[in-house]
Amino acid sequence: MGLLEMYFWMVIIICSVLNFPIILFSEDLKDRKRFKKYLKISFSIGLIGIFMLLTNCNYLCGYQYLIFTFSPFITLLVCKIVMILFRKISKIEGFQVTNKLQLFGPALTELSDGIYQKNNGDLKYEHYYNRYTFFITATPVVISFALLILVKENTC
Repeated sequence: MGLLEMYFWMVIIICSVLNFPIILFSEDLKDRKRFKKYLKISFSIGLIGIFMLLTNCNYLCGYQYLIFTFSPFITLLVCKIVMILFRKISKIEGFQVTNKLQLFGPALTELSDGIYQKNNGDLKYEHYYNRYTFFITATPVVISFALLILVKENTC
């Protein structure tokens, strides 16, 4: 394995790992300035993929590398779309929750804060927040995998 191939796989791993903090701390995406800042950073990471594709440093089939490098950008957009859709459909602001398992008794539900922003939800909408958390977690993952499959089927 050469140095260029090692950088290639390192960029793929970094881009894949960047999706988890975006999903886990999606409360920070509610701030417009922070969302734009994250969007610029994730788009510039995606541009690394375009540069490596143009220099023929692609060790994957077709354009799959672009999906990996643009995955933080796609995740940000999908999370924001889920936030907007939940707010428009139900007229209630969605907040992420975490369910902590206890040794004895039912799971303990807590509001999940972002890195910079505090979660101001009310646990009387716990079932709504659980659905919101499920969709904001699952939708970016499903869309990314669907894009990878589509690209693989059409370009390989």
